[in-house]
Amino acid sequence: MARYILGIDAGTESIRTGIYDETGTCLSFGVGENKNIHRHPGWGEQSLEQWERALAASIKQALAKANIDPGDIKGIGLDGTSCTVVMLDKNGKPLRDAIMWMDIRAAAEAREIAASGDPALKYVGFGNVSAEWFPCKVLWVKRHEPEIYKAAATIFEHSDWLVYRLTGEVTGNINATTIRWFYNFREGGRPVSLYNKIGLDDIEEKLPRRIMKLGEVVAGLTKEMADLTGLKEGIPIAGGGVDAYMGVIGVNALRPGQLALITGSSQLHIGLSDVELHAKGLFGSFPDAIVPGAQVVEAGQISTGSIIKWFTTNFISADIKQAAEARKVSLYQFMDEEAAKLPAGSEGLVVLEHWQGNRTPWVDPSSRGVIRGLTLKHGPAHIWRAIMEGVVYGTQVILKKMEENFTIDEIITCGGAAQSELWMQIHADVTGKPFHIPEDQNAVCLGAGILGSVGAGFYPDILTAAAAMVRKSRTILPNPEQHARYREYVYQYEATYNSLKDDSRRLVGTLQ
Repeated sequence: MARYILGIDAGTESIRTGIYDETGTCLSFGVGENKNIHRHPGWGEQSLEQWERALAASIKQALAKANIDPGDIKGIGLDGTSCTVVMLDKNGKPLRDAIMWMDIRAAAEAREIAASGDPALKYVGFGNVSAEWFPCKVLWVKRHEPEIYKAAATIFEHSDWLVYRLTGEVTGNINATTIRWFYNFREGGRPVSLYNKIGLDDIEEKLPRRIMKLGEVVAGLTKEMADLTGLKEGIPIAGGGVDAYMGVIGVNALRPGQLALITGSSQLHIGLSDVELHAKGLFGSFPDAIVPGAQVVEAGQISTGSIIKWFTTNFISADIKQAAEARKVSLYQFMDEEAAKLPAGSEGLVVLEHWQGNRTPWVDPSSRGVIRGLTLKHGPAHIWRAIMEGVVYGTQVILKKMEENFTIDEIITCGGAAQSELWMQIHADVTGKPFHIPEDQNAVCLGAGILGSVGAGFYPDILTAAAAMVRKSRTILPNPEQHARYREYVYQYEATYNSLKDDSRRLVGTLQ
């Protein structure tokens, strides 16, 4: 009898659903679109009603394309963005739009939390706290929207909301709570001391009491969601987590020495360690956040693929679009082909990719994007390539910081940037390292599906399931000459940040 699992990947731009067999082969894919709401610079929100529509649309599309009996789907796994904060009233209805992961309005709260000196701050090496994280955003709401905070009966994350809509159960998950809430399963759970110090002493009654492990069955699919999507009632829903972390599972980078580079609207750099470690400029190490017994170290960039989309949406002319159509290629492929004709460094351009601030290693929500070195010779293809290069300069700075603390033997990457041969070659050339590309580039969705396969009982654990369901495709090797050329540009990238950081902080302060 046929057996399938369904993986739901709730990302920034869309909610995607994949249907997989037990070998990890994708039968079909469905997509429901999302849109961001930017009410102020540095803010980012999304409508939960929009999520409802996108979730149902993606599942129905996937089912229609797969042309299988819905009764043959035996498990569902999922992921969501993080830290994306959701607040529900006592009836489970949203009190406000979700505050998205990219939102950095809580910069002042982040500074206060960092100054608290609480032992939980070891997760940030007792350095700066990211304004993206859970307690920062919740504290902002308590201060600026007190009526909403008071009315909130449930405060949790995007992935937890998905579980709630599918099962009706209010839960948290070990992944998101550990990496964004300062949760530590080995040290008693939630950081009560930290929450008390920062003024969230009354939050406990609003937080989920049940914390799920990845792949652990929460409950069965409700009749309401079955009727809405065409699935069968009662399918086991496995505990999910953060999208990028499910990508680590989806590329099978689950051993110490391996680093997963998960690309998309943002980029995350996630590696496993067999020992606990903490350092300024890195997040973690987080115990048991993916697999029991392993420590996870994280770094990341807030704005990466989102900058390419921003540039495409706002600055690509009709002439360029017509040229792409005439060549019968996508606009992205056309721009890649034009940018590939240019030399490394885009003839003197340096981009600081801090459109929404810096996550690591500087943890600076006040830093802003820069395009430096423009001349009258530079055109759209120069800026396109320079954005790609600037993103990778940020990655290289992060990798250097990571390698001060643990060994990186292998980098495995997936996501939007991995669809671009040019961007992947730039990654290899700037860093001087080979990049391994898995067969299934929808690795985050596959990672969610792997959790579903564990929940369905196809495999006993995540390590076994990932080994059976993930296959590598090819490797991108660095060009030594280009790597040498890029060293100066990485230096210029760091110098740009260091020269502007204080002025940027002052200017951003005038806008708040």
